[in-house]
Parts: sequence; C-alpha cells; structure tokens
Amino acid sequence: MKNSILKSGVGIIYLFILAGVAAAIYTVVNWSTLPVLQRMIGLIFFMFSLHETEEFLFPGGFSEMVTGKLNFTLTKPYAHKLSVAGIVSIMCLMPLLFPQVIWLSMSIMILGALELVAHLGMIKLFKRERPYTPGMVSAMLMFPVAIYSITYVVQNSLMRPVEWLFSVLFMVGCFIISQAFVITVNGINYIEFVKSRKALGMVKQK
Repeated sequence: MKNSILKSGVGIIYLFILAGVAAAIYTVVNWSTLPVLQRMIGLIFFMFSLHETEEFLFPGGFSEMVTGKLNFTLTKPYAHKLSVAGIVSIMCLMPLLFPQVIWLSMSIMILGALELVAHLGMIKLFKRERPYTPGMVSAMLMFPVAIYSITYVVQNSLMRPVEWLFSVLFMVGCFIISQAFVITVNGINYIEFVKSRKALGMVKQK
C-alpha cells in the first residue's frame, strides 16, 4: 500500500496541499501588512493546491485524460505530480522572496488566467460528454484572482512592456522544464519526443 502511494505520487500532492494551506493561513493572518500582490500570490498558491487536488485526486483523471489522447503511457506517474507541484511552488515562492520583481508575480498570474482558458478548450479538444475537465472548477476560482492582479499592475503602471515578456518567457521556461522532467524520468528522450506527433498533440492541448 505504501509503495503504491509513493509510486502514484499521491503523497506529493498532499504535501503540496499542506503548502497551499500554509500559504493561505499566512496570507490571512498577515493580510493588513502584506502588499497587494503578495496577498494575491498567497491566495493563488492556495488555489493552485486546490487545482492540483481536483486534477489528480478528487475527482482526478487529468493525467489519464491527456496521456490517453496522446496514446502515451506514464510508467512513473509520480513524475507528473512532482513536476507540477515543484514548478508551481517555485513560481509562487519566487515573487514572495523577491516582491520587488513584479514580473515574477505576473508569471504565475498569467498561468492562473490561462488555466481556465485551457480547461475550457479541452472540453472540445477531448470531446468530453460533459462540459467539464478535471481541474476546471478550481481554475474558475483562480481566474478572478489572476485577472485582478494583472489589472492592478496595468492600472498602476508597475511594469514596463519588456517585463511582460519576461513574465511570459519565465512561465514558458518553467513549463518546458516541467515537461522535460516528466518525459525524461519516464525513459524517453525529450528531444525525440518534441519531434514526434505526441509533442504536437500536447502543444495543441495546452
């Protein structure tokens, strides 16, 4: 039983949930003293923990949905959960450690906004019988937080145009690192994977 939990990566998601809850508690307790964007980072960290819970545990099935569409099997399913939890944690913790670097905050907010767009698109892409994909409800919850944060930065002119490019590049770079980790751990050459039709299918899904 213990080995199956470790192999499936469920424990990783539970740890991620605890981190998200801790971030939420810290944010609520220190709400009045935290800058606006740090409040939003604390909230979206918690919402991402809900998001991964919905994707992988309750009801779960996100990995199976994607890999089934690609005709691709994860021999080490924990890798996907570890990569998601790790990358999201890094993307949330970086702006907390360096609050003066606003484009770091916007990187996770852009991702938060795109999650809902992606999940809505997947309904048609995966030809779902119901208008739902695992993770969509929590994506709807984080969307207003992400949009509010982006709007706040725009209205207060807190970033130069080039810094928005930094945000996007950082987000894309994190995604590539995460994807490369999962593919490599599962025993596949990442460069060959990118060249294959499977990689093209994954790009369409995102």
